[in-house]
Amino acid sequence: MKTMIYVFILIPFLSFSQFIKSNQTDSFNHQKRIVTKRVGVSADIFSNNVIEEISYYTINETINIILHGEGKGGAVLKDDIALLITDNDTIVIKSIGLQTSYGRSVPVYYDHGYTISKEDVRKLSKNKLLSIRRYTTEGVFDFLIKERFQSNIIQLNNALLKEMGK
Repeated sequence: MKTMIYVFILIPFLSFSQFIKSNQTDSFNHQKRIVTKRVGVSADIFSNNVIEEISYYTINETINIILHGEGKGGAVLKDDIALLITDNDTIVIKSIGLQTSYGRSVPVYYDHGYTISKEDVRKLSKNKLLSIRRYTTEGVFDFLIKERFQSNIIQLNNALLKEMGK
């Protein structure tokens, strides 16, 4: 019985590690790099335009959030933005540069990156992400985040913040 109690107490501490793919310091340029695993945000396989997963990568204190999706990805220009709409706030993230979609047939796929501040990651670690609005050369696209994925997104942000604090 005591073993079961210990397992339940330790689960929150052990679960953060499942979100981190790598945490390394480059031996040549001494940059610390953290890469997270992808976390699902949608299971809408019948949509022709959807963000399926999000992930992060950092270089020292610079944090980038990557939106992985398929459908009408379009190109994201250098000054394009995306909005992360939570139950408490709207977070504006800026494109890391010109990015296009890939794939030879429909649907096309994209991995579009945006810079995000550590303070905004803190907000996402405390509030539910409800939707994402992307601005691309194909137009403006809104994606609702299903409720069943919201807790994983919160845990992903907490894991990233914890890993950055090491």
